[in-house]
Amino acid sequence: MKGKLLRKLGAGLLTCFVLSATFLAQRLPVFAEPLPIAYTAVAVVFAPLWVTQEEGIFKKYNLDVDKLLYIAGGPPSTQALIAGDVQIAFTAAGAVVSANLAGSDVVLIGTTIDLLPFEVWTVPTIKDPSQLKGTKMGVSRLGATSDFVGRYLLKKWGLNPTSDVTIFQTGGMPEVFAALKGGSIQSGVMDTGPFTLQAQKEGLVRLADVSTMGLPYVFGPFAARQSFLRSKPDVVSRFMKAYVEGIHRFKTDKRRALAIRPDDMPENMPATVSNTAKTALLRQVGKRKPLGKSASYRSDSRQSQDCKGCALPTERRVCPAKASRGRRGARAWGRPGRPSRGAGSTRRA
Repeated sequence: MKGKLLRKLGAGLLTCFVLSATFLAQRLPVFAEPLPIAYTAVAVVFAPLWVTQEEGIFKKYNLDVDKLLYIAGGPPSTQALIAGDVQIAFTAAGAVVSANLAGSDVVLIGTTIDLLPFEVWTVPTIKDPSQLKGTKMGVSRLGATSDFVGRYLLKKWGLNPTSDVTIFQTGGMPEVFAALKGGSIQSGVMDTGPFTLQAQKEGLVRLADVSTMGLPYVFGPFAARQSFLRSKPDVVSRFMKAYVEGIHRFKTDKRRALAIRPDDMPENMPATVSNTAKTALLRQVGKRKPLGKSASYRSDSRQSQDCKGCALPTERRVCPAKASRGRRGARAWGRPGRPSRGAGSTRRA
């Protein structure tokens, strides 16, 4: 009788073990899912991404991110996403909007901060925006966020970015700084971070700090193709969980956040410079900023005066600054011409 009871108990435990193993096998893949990820600049806005990678948080969610791929500039990184070279790209919002309007299935799925931490620096002889007429302004890439910022500010200052100032693409933030320091350009648009602090150290002039202008904008956004979202929803979900945890680690473990240094950071960049920039970013990442009731998403026919700096073609313009204000955020971008109907938006006839 006792032996029979033990056999039944053993059979029951074996059944439970098999069912549990089957359930877990269905929930998680046996091998980590490869996930190629690109980012566009050696800028501190990507520090939470570096932390997520270096701290093994992607591995915790069974994602195999072998190495973060550095592709300078929003348009090239968006093209890599379209081509399938990467599955998620931390890229420029404007580049994604342009690609979507051109027929691609790329969409934004999230962002890191909701402002533009960019600055315009000039050679020591230029101390006023009016002195920029007839000069060259450096940006990373035409169509990138730095290009949008440069055109936005030039129009705000009453200058024509086509005839009054020559906008010159250099390739990336290190190249903008090098060109400005070398004198081949007279002004440059750079992310607030290591290179703007270096510019200050070199005696260059900060002409504008866009982060203080109150312009809402999705910065440090990440995008994917809709086909990938449909075919790999579990991978996308695990990526989002990992990145949110990485942001939390970045904000709560200051010592470790300041110690992270990406492979693409120039070797001659002093650690104190990089750490000062990261400390400033700690106050911005993940910060919730309620937007005014009048904020809304509009197509080109309803652009306000502060959106005339858009780098997008006039006939197809959907300003990223406005698109970020809708309740649905990035989801609204794929539907140009339809205002957001959220509580934080307005409808106009």
